[in-house]
This record gives sequence, structure tokens and C-alpha cells, in this order.
Amino acid sequence: MYRTLFFFIAFFAVSVFAQVEFPMASKIVNVTKDPYYAKGDGKNDDTEAIQRALNDHPDGDFIIYLPHGIYKITDQLVWPKTQKQESSSRRTILQGQSIGGTIIQLADTTYGFDNADFPKALIFTGEGPGPKYRNAIRDMTIRTGKGNPGAIGIQFNASNQGTIHNVKIYSGDSSGVYGIDLGFTEGIGPLLIKNTEIRGFNIGIYAKGETGTATLEHVTMGGQRKYGVENENMNLAIRALRFKGHVPAVYNHGEFAMMSLLDGLLEFDNENKKVKAPTAIENESHMFIRSMKVSRYKTMIQSKKKGYNEEMIQGEIIEFATQETPQLCHSPKQSMRLAVAETPAFPEQKADNWITVAGDYGGKSNTGSDDSKAIQEAIDDGAETIYFPPGGRWTINRDIYIRNRVRQIIGIEGRIDGKGKFIIEQGAFNELTIERFSEFGNGIIMKAKRNLLLKNMMVRSLETDEIGGGEIYLEDVTLGTIQLNYQKVWGRQVALIGDTKGPKITNNGGSVWILGLTAKKGNTIIQNFNKAHAELIGVEIVSSDKAKDRPMFINDNASLSISGLRETLTRGNAYPTIVEESRKASSIKSLYGKDLKHTPSGGVMIPLFTGYAPRLGANEKPKASIPHEMVLVQPNLLKIKGSVVDDGRGDGLCEDPVRWKKGLGPGKVAFSDSMAYETDVSFTASGRYNIIFTADDGYQTGSDTGKVYVFDKHYTTLDNMGDGTTSGKGAATWISEFDNFSPHNSDPEMHVANKTGGASGKIYLRFDLSSLPGPLFDAALKLEFNKDSIKKPVQLNIFGLKETSKDMNFGDQKLGIDWAPYELTWENAPANIPQTGGQFNIRKNSGGGVDTKYADFLGIITINPKAPLGAFLRTPTLTEFFKRKHASQLYTLILTAVEPGEIVLPSPAAGREYAPSLFVGYFDNSRSVGGEAMDGGYTLTKVNIDIYSLDCDFDLTVGYPQFVQIEIINEFGKRMLTVAARDLDGEKKTHFKFKAFAFPTGKYTLRVIGEAFTAEQKFYILN
Repeated sequence: MYRTLFFFIAFFAVSVFAQVEFPMASKIVNVTKDPYYAKGDGKNDDTEAIQRALNDHPDGDFIIYLPHGIYKITDQLVWPKTQKQESSSRRTILQGQSIGGTIIQLADTTYGFDNADFPKALIFTGEGPGPKYRNAIRDMTIRTGKGNPGAIGIQFNASNQGTIHNVKIYSGDSSGVYGIDLGFTEGIGPLLIKNTEIRGFNIGIYAKGETGTATLEHVTMGGQRKYGVENENMNLAIRALRFKGHVPAVYNHGEFAMMSLLDGLLEFDNENKKVKAPTAIENESHMFIRSMKVSRYKTMIQSKKKGYNEEMIQGEIIEFATQETPQLCHSPKQSMRLAVAETPAFPEQKADNWITVAGDYGGKSNTGSDDSKAIQEAIDDGAETIYFPPGGRWTINRDIYIRNRVRQIIGIEGRIDGKGKFIIEQGAFNELTIERFSEFGNGIIMKAKRNLLLKNMMVRSLETDEIGGGEIYLEDVTLGTIQLNYQKVWGRQVALIGDTKGPKITNNGGSVWILGLTAKKGNTIIQNFNKAHAELIGVEIVSSDKAKDRPMFINDNASLSISGLRETLTRGNAYPTIVEESRKASSIKSLYGKDLKHTPSGGVMIPLFTGYAPRLGANEKPKASIPHEMVLVQPNLLKIKGSVVDDGRGDGLCEDPVRWKKGLGPGKVAFSDSMAYETDVSFTASGRYNIIFTADDGYQTGSDTGKVYVFDKHYTTLDNMGDGTTSGKGAATWISEFDNFSPHNSDPEMHVANKTGGASGKIYLRFDLSSLPGPLFDAALKLEFNKDSIKKPVQLNIFGLKETSKDMNFGDQKLGIDWAPYELTWENAPANIPQTGGQFNIRKNSGGGVDTKYADFLGIITINPKAPLGAFLRTPTLTEFFKRKHASQLYTLILTAVEPGEIVLPSPAAGREYAPSLFVGYFDNSRSVGGEAMDGGYTLTKVNIDIYSLDCDFDLTVGYPQFVQIEIINEFGKRMLTVAARDLDGEKKTHFKFKAFAFPTGKYTLRVIGEAFTAEQKFYILN
């Protein structure tokens, strides 16, 4: 931590005290010179002089230069206008000599800055319409004085390329509205704020705008009264924020808001010892946070949006995102964390030694003639620093070779157009800086292993022919395309504009780290391939109206991490496909926009996407996952899909190989593809099965097991065939204590209530099993319900109505077994008693609101919206109830509430899919559990008798697992011996033995009584 902090302070100090000077012939606009004569003495009013210098140089990429001094201001400084509003307030650079030496000072208690309800900016850079290209404020201190509570330091507007760099903004008494205002108009950004310090004001930086985007790096704040940074709907990428104060450091809100926040320090500092520590970060929208140290705040973050993959330790947010991380191939859930290199400050010559292409070399601006020869001669003549005077337009129609001793090319905001490109070759110095151009020829081709810094400029393209060339640094740069071959690139505020045919960034095996990336006008943003790495933080995609036939990102056998992605739709036509990813030996996988979160205008929002195989760290075993409980009714197929979460280590495949297999279960299980993530499963017999899903990353395996309840029939309260055929005997209704003489069969809902004051309710369900093809051996009850209406699990008692005879009497004026739903009421319902419900006491056999003389307690069903099957009950007690021999073939269940309260279930009027369901399995005596034909459901061999010892034996095989009792009966019907009484497995031959030595001579019968069959075999004993 301390090493990082020391580096930050040292780096910031170098930047702060560096002086910016220009050659005498550079044609910058010096406000202290003729004809403006600003004094800069802190006494005389310099407002008019500076404003006149601004007004005289609109839309021309001019530098308005303020040498060291204190410039007293008494009114707002406004960016210059032209005759057209679209070209007003742009391409203007306010440049100080140094951050400590050039001071713009608002006079104390200045009229117009005295009302916080009507704030006014000291520097106003203009509103739309249209983007405000290349505005900048650099290397100065701005003081808003004392007694100016309505003051705003800077209302800043720039687009594509523009910056506030090396600037301090101080309030003399901590009052004022905003230090920097990025929310006064729409369409602000992309822009860069770097090496900036703000002291005082209600809010340090305020950002607002549904289409706005900004990048902040190395920003220091303190003394704010409300927030350090407030973001309302902008897309902000913030790195190395340093905040010290007694209010929340960050507030992020708005439906369009996206913020990426990393590598910073937020410190609570209660100077007056009276304010309690608040939370450091308040969040109401989408956010990605990484490596943020938080000191002495009450809490690190309060987020109204759920946090995913949260990793926090004492005093640091390791990582936090407001969405589950979407992934296509196995990857860590955390961002990639490429190593970050700070933008370097390469050695520079003093301005007096700079060489201009004009003068002796014959370069002429604004003529349209080819200046290639003049520029090349200046390069080849041994110059180290070449500059182009501002306000000029230079033309090159052939390629320029940057070589020899050139280490810096400065545009001073000039423009180079034409067909020629700049080709970088080896030179005397390993570093090369190109900066401050509003246009730089037809592009740059890098053919040398030199470190390249591009900053504050616009260039059409950057290509790297050299394999594994030098490092590339981009800062506040607008490009058309970038083509990389094994280079390392670090970028801050990079804008990719123009309608390109191919990808905007082609990354062949390189490493790309960008903080604040904006891409406009369609097609693929980056194509990552050949083991390339790319980490993009704070990504704004402005989708044009052009149809998109390519994905937004392509990750082909490479590594990609995207944080803080927002898609802005200006005229519709969002990207259908966001990411395409593939790895060796895998098919192409796609992440579609329709499957993601969106802004109100329809663009996608992704706080974090990861698609990479880590190179370091311990391999964790894969986490396989399948649904833990499933229900299937024969002869349907079960469609089941497994998923695997893996960290991408191991073999590094896109998907770990998987395998399905049967665990437990009575019958055979067949998979349509046992090695696919999604498969169809069939079963030869009903019953409970365990299905095992296993993933293998090449070094470790991980498995998950799911239960499958397989049934033969699915009955509802509406039918009797288990296939939707209505019988009229099934029924579902409820009874109400409140109107105790009224039936409720026509109500759209059924109520179960445990309430005092006569407001209780109970549900009666009846199933008709008259057409069940065979003896029942398995049963389960499932209730449908509205998951949104239930916030926590609710328990219901289940009772089964007894039936000793078809005409069973349940008491005076009570209905019978075949009760009609249009007659059933609180007063005549069988087994109902005037109790609300409540807990059933098993020991006393009482409670629950039902007369246990006429009904048996079968258990409790839990209605849980988070349970895999919702409300599902399968117990031996429930099955035994449905095994009972009811002469009517009707089975009634009574549901009562356990806890006080009320729950509502759909009535039969809602349709069969919502009606209460009974799933049953029955013995099919025509086949075995393995699906083999078996007449009668069993095979029984003859009894073998040893005529000397009278030892007897035989074999029995049952088709389905069941309980069997085996007896020996004599010819008079008397039981002589019980051979066995136990459960037998299906399709398993069991050998039985018994001794007949004590049997008298005579005829005997071997009788086998199973749940699904009865078999007999006669034999003779001679004793």
C-alpha cells in the first residue's frame, strides 16, 4: 500500500510542478501580451483581457496561454462563440504555465456568485447542440474565493478528445456548489480529468447525463459538504481517487448510471469531531468496484442493488459488482487485473530548442501544398523536438519516416491532413512522444521496438508491424482503428470513432489495458485472438442506427475482461450479440443482448464480464450443478441441463468435459448424450432416482446429484385417467368459517386461513383413482401457487379422509365420501370441526382443525417459493393413504393452516395446469423395472425337494421392488411355515430355502403375496 501511495505522490508532484512553455515563434495566444495586456498581479481585474483573448480565437484549436501570475476575475469566463451554434464553444485550450504558478482568482463576494440557488461557473465552456471537440484546461489553479456560495469552479464540456489536466480548484471558505460540473448539459464526454485536486464546495465533481461519459484518474478531493463525487446517469471510469472528508465520498444513482471505481483511497476525516461517520460509497445503480481502500467510515458501501462476487476485507473492497458476472467459457468471476503502468513522462527538451517545420524547412500551413518534404527534412536534420505552430493546417501526401534523433513531435493543437502516414522507425532514443494534434495525417505505422506515447490528439489509425514491439501509451486520444501484434498498450480515455469495416481494435497476441473506452458507429469493438489479453474498464458503446451483423466483442482463444459497460442508443439498433468467445477445440459461444440487463432506452448494462483462463493461482475443482429436484411423468423424456462453474485453470478449455450417470434408482436410465451439458433422460420404471453430473477440468473433478421423481400418472382434481380425461368425481374447493353455510366452488381462488374471529378457511381436495391401471406403490402431492405473493415458507397440515365403507357416515348432517363441491360448507364438510387449524399433536392425535375420528394426519406440506418444486410432498405416510382400498376409489385430502395467517391457492377454475396434482406410480405386471417383458410381474421356479433330507428351495424374481410374504399352506388351508416377509429388489433373482422334515406326508401350496401380485405353486411331501 505504502509503495503505491508513495509512487502516486511522487508522480503527482512531478506533474504539478512541471512548467509548460512554448517557443517564441509558436503563435500561442499569450494573454499578457499585445493586444490583451492582462496583468496577472492579483490586483487588477483581468476578466476583460482574458475574455477578449478567448473571443478572438473561436473554433481554431488555439492555446490561450496564461503565464505565471494571479489573474483576478470578477465575472464568468466563457468559451468563444462563432456565427454557428454547432461550431461554438469548441477547440479551445486554456493553458497555464504551471499548476502552482498560474492562478485564476475569483474576487471575494463577487456579484452573481452569491446565490447557491442560482449557481454560476467561474469558467463556462459552453453547451450544445453538437459535440464540443478538443476543449481543455491545463496546468493552473482556480480559486473561487470567499463569500461566493453560488460559485462553480468549472462547467466543463468536451467530446471525443478533451481534458482537465494538472488543475487545482479551491474554494476559499469551502462554500460553492460544484468544483467541476459535468451535468449542466447533455452529451458531455468522452473526456479526461487527470491530476486534479478539488478543495471545498458542496460536491467536488457532479456528473449527469444519460449519454455522458468521463474518465477520472489521480483526482484528489477534500472538504466537500455533501459528496466527493456524485454521478447521476453518466458512465464514469475512476481510478486512483483520493478523498478525505466527513461526507460520503461517492454517490452513484440514476437508471442509466454506471460507475467503475478502482485503486483508490477514501478516508473519513472529522475535523470538528461532531459528525458521525457515514458510509463511504452510496450506490443505487450499476457499479463495479475494485481495490478501494476505505478508512474510518462507518461502512464501506451501501448499495440498493445486490452485490455479486463480493470480496471485502477490513478496510478494503477487493471487488464488488451489481450483477452476476456473465460468462461464456470457464473463467474466474473476478476481473482480470492486468498490470497497470502509469502514463510516463518521457524526457523533454526546453522549448528554446524545439524546431519548427516552417521557416528554414519551407513548411507552409493552410496552403494545401504538400509539406512532406519539409517535415522529413526537419526529422533527418537531427532535430529532437519538432513542433507545428497552432491554428495551422499542414498537408502530407506521402509517408513520413520518424527516425534519427526525434523523440518528441508536438502539434501545439495544429492539424496534419493528407494521404500520407507517419512510419516510426528505430532512432537514437527508445522513447517517442506525439501530442497535441487535432489531426495527425492518415495514421501511424509502428515498425520499431520503441516506447510510444500518444496524448491529447486525434489520429485515424495506429498499426504495429513489428512483432513484439515497444510499449504504447494512449492518453486522451481519438482513433479510428488500432492493430496490434504482441505489443502492450495502456490507455486512458480512448475514443474510437468512424464506421470501420473490420474491428476497431485488432489484438493479435498483445496486452491491452484501457481506462475509459468510448466506441461510436458500429461493428466489432475489439477482436482478441492468439492468446491476447484485454482489460477494458469503463466502456461506453454508442450504437448507431446501422444494423449490426457482427458481435460487439470477439474473444478467440484469448483473455477478455470488461468492467462498467454501457450501451447507449441514440437512434436505436442495439447490438444483438455482445460477445462471441471460443477457445481451442470449442465451438463459438455467444452472449446475446436480449439476455442481459438494459437501460430504459434499450442498451445493455454489464458491470463485469470475464472470459479468460488465469495464468497464476491454485486450480480449484469445478463446481457442477443440476436441479436438485425434478418430476417426470412417463412416458415423457426429462430434459435436463447441467452447468459448470470453473476458474478456467486446469486444461483451460472453454467447457470442462462432463458425464451423466445413474446413481440410485429402481430401473434403467438412458441418456440421449451422456457427455453433453444438456441431455434427454428416459427411465424404464417409475420411482425415485439419483442422477449424477460430473465435470473434469483435466486435474480435478466436481459432481452434483439431482433427485428425479418418476411417476406413471399425473392426476388433478379435475380428471380420473391421469391424462386429462374429466370424470366429474375429482374436486377442489374451500370452506369458510365466516359464511359457514355457503359453498365456494365457483370462487377463482381457494383460501387456507388460521385466523380468530370466524375468518378461518380450509381446503378439500378429492382425487378419483378408479381408472388406475395397477396397484399403487408411490404417490406425491403438488400444489401450485403464486410465488410473488409468498414472501416466506408457509406450512399446511394434510389429513386424509378415512373410508371404511362406501356409505360411511361422518356424523349428523355431514356429507359423505362423494361430497359435491357445490354443496360443501363449513357446517357439512366431513371431518371438519369448529377449530381454526394449528399445530397437530402426534402424541395426542389431535389438533389441526380436523376430527381425527374420521381423518388421519398425513404430514405437513411446505409452500416455499425458493424450493425447487415449490410445494411438493412425497412421504411413506402419504403413499400408504393412497394404497388403502377405498370402495369408492375416491381419496379426499384436507388442508389446514399450521401458523396464524392466510394463503391463497388457485381453484380448478384456473385450469388443469394450476389445479392441485397427484403423481402416482403403479405396478405394471407386464414388464420389469428394466423394461423387460414379464408376464404377471414375477417369475417363480418350481420347488426343488431333496427326497432324503427334505430340504427345499426355489427362486423368485419380481419385476418391481416390493414387499412380499411367502408362506407354506397345507391341503387343509393351515399355514405351516412363513418362509420370508421382506422387501425384494426388482429384476433380482432371490434364492429361498426351507426345511420340510417336520411336514407330514401330503399336498402343500407355496403362496407368494406381493404388493402387485399373488402366486401359488403346489408340491408334494413324502415323509
